[in-house]
Amino acid sequence: MKRSWMVLALWMLAVAVPALAQESSEAALNSLEDLRYEALKNADAKLMDGIYADEFVYQTFLGVTHSKASYIDSVVSGDVKINTFKRENSRVRFYGDTATVMATTHLDVTIRGEPRQVSLNYLNVWVKRDGRWQLVARQSTGVPKK
Repeated sequence: MKRSWMVLALWMLAVAVPALAQESSEAALNSLEDLRYEALKNADAKLMDGIYADEFVYQTFLGVTHSKASYIDSVVSGDVKINTFKRENSRVRFYGDTATVMATTHLDVTIRGEPRQVSLNYLNVWVKRDGRWQLVARQSTGVPKK
């Protein structure tokens, strides 16, 4: 039953992406950030395809550089599996049709079969095109252990 509600909630979010993508507010960008993580968690290639711009590039905390295609493939193939995520300390800034989101995320993730607990600081760069926001670049780094 819980899974059915999750599927329904994700479907509702997927339908809402175009509406969210048209807004230029901090809440809208944070909703897209959360939706992005849900798409990753569920290995939803179609939803990821709509969120990431064709020229998307990601420099990971492991030093790997991904294109849109290679990143989506790493998630769909199971090389990277996000089990849980928690975002915090999000800071959104707008520069016309460009926005940055800086935040911290705590992940329970499996990378190539190895379970890890990872905390990342990241910077995402979003661009508004044709009335909707798309993620064009991402850089993450590990949070130092205290």
